[in-house]
Amino acid sequence: MRLKTLGVILISGLAIFTLFYWLTDSGRLEARSKTQEEEQLAYGKEMFGPATNANPATANCARCHGPEGKGGPVPGTKRLAPNLHSSSIATKLKANPDYVHLVISYGGVVVSGDVNSPMPAWSTEVGGPLTVQQVDALTALVTSWAQASAGQPAETVPNTVQAGQAVYSQSGCAGCHGADLSGVSGPNIQNIGAALVTALPNPPSGLAAMQSDYKANKRTFLEKWIRDSATNYNKGQATGMPPHPEGTLSKSQLDALITFLLAQKK
Repeated sequence: MRLKTLGVILISGLAIFTLFYWLTDSGRLEARSKTQEEEQLAYGKEMFGPATNANPATANCARCHGPEGKGGPVPGTKRLAPNLHSSSIATKLKANPDYVHLVISYGGVVVSGDVNSPMPAWSTEVGGPLTVQQVDALTALVTSWAQASAGQPAETVPNTVQAGQAVYSQSGCAGCHGADLSGVSGPNIQNIGAALVTALPNPPSGLAAMQSDYKANKRTFLEKWIRDSATNYNKGQATGMPPHPEGTLSKSQLDALITFLLAQKK
């Protein structure tokens, strides 16, 4: 009888323990997942750089993008690396969740189509130096920056040449047009405030409409071109100029950018 009672007690205790473990399992999984995420972000930050004597084996993305990932000049070129704390990246991630991973793995050609982009391919799959785990860690870091920026209210900037120049740099325009607007993979726009640029890598079908709109109102033309050149001037076909909808460039940012561009007269 005592053995039977003891057996009942043991079985009941095991059942209670199993129920308790099952009820609290989701909490443990969530805590473990959070810890793993924090460790991956920390590793991503370490890989981002800058390189130090204590930790020289980094990708040193900070060399171009700055120590906090907010952009900067690409050494040895006239290009600017984009700010990675950008809501535009978050917008691209909504369209393609693998966007950041693809850019890091295969290089800047993914963004611009420019095979000579200074952003190299980092994945060992294509001859780069970074392992899958390292690419994943950097992807997690940049994604976290972009999503944090997307959660912030749209920035309101003054409609000035100086503010527009900052928008030009931070939005990655220099990646194609150069820090001095003289053109890299994109056209020279150093005289865009005085004359329409017609020497384009991919001449659009609506060139006559472009010329007419530019003559009628330069600001309106530039807004249409920057927002969606393909739809507005090339029957929906890509022109080489990526679209910049409201989600990637706010109204005040676009106004300031256009003010800066219209001040460019040689």
